[in-house]
This record gives sequence, structure tokens and C-alpha cells, in this order.
Amino acid sequence: KEVSGKSTSQLINEIVVMEAKIMLDNPKLTISQIAQELQFSNQSFFGKFFKKNTGISPSNYRKI
Repeated sequence: KEVSGKSTSQLINEIVVMEAKIMLDNPKLTISQIAQELQFSNQSFFGKFFKKNTGISPSNYRKI
């Protein structure tokens, strides 16, 4: 925290979002598969997490 000014959970969330973005750039993976790969209990929870941390849904991120 002293180095980044961020909490451990904030840093973990940032890493998960980065991983999710990389996976979302692969059109062969479904959002459900990505949610499962990132250890989310379901696609809905992953979608809420992603939107909370990025401001957009996973499906809208794919359209960018």
C-alpha cells in the first residue's frame, strides 16, 4: 500500500480486470467461460464486477 497507495483488494481487482480484458479480446471465449476461468461463481457476478471496475459491461467492452 505504501508503494502504490492502493489496498491489496484494489490491486487484485485491477489484475483480474486486466486478465478479463485480455480474455474478452479473444472472440473464441464466451463471457461465461471467462467468468468460470476467473473463478467467478457465475456470469452475472462477473458482469457486475467488471462493470463496477470499468464502467461498462463485458459485452459492451467486446464491441469497442
